[in-house]
Amino acid sequence: MTTMTISYLACFVVSFSVAADDSVTTLFEQAETLSRSNQHVQAMAKIEQAVVQLDRAHATGENLEWGGMNGLRFAAQLAREDLLDYEKSFYFCDKLFELSDSDYWRVPARLQRALTYRAMGDFDKAQAEYDAIATSDARQQTLGIMPQAEMVYFDLGDKVRGRKRITEALMNDAINGRERFNTLRQCATRALADGDRDEALGWYALVEKLPFDKAEERARLLSQAWFEMGRIEETRGRSAEAKVHYRKAMELEQGEMRYRTRARDALESIEYFE
Repeated sequence: MTTMTISYLACFVVSFSVAADDSVTTLFEQAETLSRSNQHVQAMAKIEQAVVQLDRAHATGENLEWGGMNGLRFAAQLAREDLLDYEKSFYFCDKLFELSDSDYWRVPARLQRALTYRAMGDFDKAQAEYDAIATSDARQQTLGIMPQAEMVYFDLGDKVRGRKRITEALMNDAINGRERFNTLRQCATRALADGDRDEALGWYALVEKLPFDKAEERARLLSQAWFEMGRIEETRGRSAEAKVHYRKAMELEQGEMRYRTRARDALESIEYFE
């Protein structure tokens, strides 16, 4: 056997071993890395490999990896948002639902299906998915409240009913605090895009009224809200009001440091030119 042949076989064995060691979780992690680099076709190839392994494991009665199930949720999102392939997105949603043995994964599957229907403009079917979530395990019911409210406000354009539903969801401390704040920020951003600074300020001001289990989480979100309110006031030349918000953000001891720092810098800048 020639040296070249031995070298080739060694490379083949190494390559095979690496491929064999790629777990479902690893394949999905590789797909996420590729997608972040806008290599969506290559990412989808990794996902399809992972799905083959998931199906094989399910057929033999093996316990499915958490990373594999969560990877299907990511796959549905990738297909919908980056490839605009709704049929493939539904395929991954259905696969996640099929492999689930409880609402722990069925609810995320329904949430992804609802998002895909929304992207298609089929709001009745999206609503049906949210209705199904509402009748699921009590621990999972809250997961559909916020996205359903967002659909009414953003997608259907019903601001009156949507604002009411979003406000009710924001006051629901069973919903993740960061998720609630992200929705609130989206509403403020939409208001600013429409040229309504007062409405944007109103959304951020709600943070002071929201319930939180942890004082630290409340402080982190408050520091960001006050900083954003300062920026809004500054853009319309209301320096005195901007300074009040910046100072509150800066002096909030448990606030998020980057917003405390930005508030300090903004405050110093205003005072420098006064």
